[in-house]
Amino acid sequence: MIIKNSFLIFFLFCFQINAQEKNSEFTIKGYIKYLPSYLDYDNNSNSEINHLIHNRINLKGYFKEHFSIGFELRSRMVYGDNINISNDTGIIDLSNFFVDKPKFKLHSMIDRMWFKYQKNKIEISIGRQRVNWGINTIWNSNDLFNAYNFIDFDYIERPGSDVIRFIYNGDNLSSLEFVYKPNLNNVGVIAALYKINKIGYDFQFFGANYYDQDFALGGGWAGNIRNAGFKGEVSYFVTKNPIPDDNSFSLSTSFDYSFKNGIYILGSYLFNSKGVSNSNIFNLGAINENVLSPKNLMPSKNSYMIQTSKPISPAINSSLTFLYGQGINFLYISPNISYDINSDFDLNFIGQLFYADVNGNFKSIMNGIYLQLRYSF
Repeated sequence: MIIKNSFLIFFLFCFQINAQEKNSEFTIKGYIKYLPSYLDYDNNSNSEINHLIHNRINLKGYFKEHFSIGFELRSRMVYGDNINISNDTGIIDLSNFFVDKPKFKLHSMIDRMWFKYQKNKIEISIGRQRVNWGINTIWNSNDLFNAYNFIDFDYIERPGSDVIRFIYNGDNLSSLEFVYKPNLNNVGVIAALYKINKIGYDFQFFGANYYDQDFALGGGWAGNIRNAGFKGEVSYFVTKNPIPDDNSFSLSTSFDYSFKNGIYILGSYLFNSKGVSNSNIFNLGAINENVLSPKNLMPSKNSYMIQTSKPISPAINSSLTFLYGQGINFLYISPNISYDINSDFDLNFIGQLFYADVNGNFKSIMNGIYLQLRYSF
């Protein structure tokens, strides 16, 4: 707790000192969301109701022409029948439970806190930040630092990592990036990423020492086939453990297309060599929990997703998502209607329906209904 407060005081001190500089510029943005939810399990009256108030504050400062700092705070107040908030997993615990009761929690976490130097073609940053190496739309096995679960619609910013980052931006949309993510228990992640644009496509290639477990190699692409978007990623993890067949391979691709009448369609496929094909060992927590690894983005060996959206009016948009895990015989359906009330308020209705093979019977295992009201400032 002392270390955490020391870091916070030092960071806010930087804001105060540099705010006095003539060439300084500071911005503050954020939002407040109210998210009530109703969850029903197994269609057998086993249900729960939860309420979430989610506040986010984003502070950014630019000074001395080449320097910038960022500080982003995520606070949540949750009340309900079954609530769970995880602790900070970074090098330094920058989270705190002000109230931690079984049915009521008040929690804050600093999930961004970085310092950056940028001049000409060079960027150097240190601290907690988002390192997004994913290039595919849905599943990102190239994202070694911040693998996320797209089912978690409440956390649109995605997690950050405690890293040291160096980027050299070359000509013709090329760049070279080095990232080091230390770990208290092992060497952590040391990785390099090279990006280049050729034949109308963005390509990327990476190599990494992935903790004490693996060496990782891979790459991705993004471009178009006629008027359809075409993206994909490939990642191969070579284990340092001499256990046979413990290496893992992941391939994800996606196509998307926008029609003239406003309909948008996205299709995506994921192959996970470490996935399973047995519905008897399927666990819902492997999908709807937010702790994921780029080595295992879905528990099934083959996963398919299709999503379509259509504006109903300029302010109202609708979408429908289907996700199927082959072998484990898992189906996820999510309807969504969003309403932009004005420039500050928006309203979302989200449904999440989970079906799976349970002892030979394909049945509903959980249904969730969410209503999200957000005020942005």
